[in-house]
Amino acid sequence: MGSNTDASCRSVMSAPPAVLKPSDTLSGALRAMIEQRIPALPVTEADGRYVGMLPRSRLIALAMPRVLSHEDELYPTAHLLKVGFITESLADLQERMDAVANDPVSKHVATDVPVLAPDTPLMNAMSFLHRQRNLLPVVENGKLVGIVSVWDVLARIGRVS
Repeated sequence: MGSNTDASCRSVMSAPPAVLKPSDTLSGALRAMIEQRIPALPVTEADGRYVGMLPRSRLIALAMPRVLSHEDELYPTAHLLKVGFITESLADLQERMDAVANDPVSKHVATDVPVLAPDTPLMNAMSFLHRQRNLLPVVENGKLVGIVSVWDVLARIGRVS
């Protein structure tokens, strides 16, 4: 069995690939996500204080027709797609994204993303990552100190550098 230090998030966390400021635009955030091929970006104040995350799902929802971006128990999204009554073109999606491109990130930041501490047990992070999260912020004393991503964990588990 590994050491106690190996059992914490500190043993697998990495530096954030990029960080957004609340005043950054959605178009800049989208560009950073695409260039770095990451599913979410942490948002911090200038002093490093953690604000929240901007996940790709928020950006996708902004481009989608509202009927699809708000799932309803009576009409689940999968059912709506099978009906085929929604005919949206790429231009329609681009137009919706253009309408919010200059919005500040702060308007769309997710504050409900689970936050880890460096000393959080690794198994807690594994549980979140297993349940559809791709990356989680690691925060200490209110400041972002790193992230734990599925790639960080898989690389350590598989001894891949």
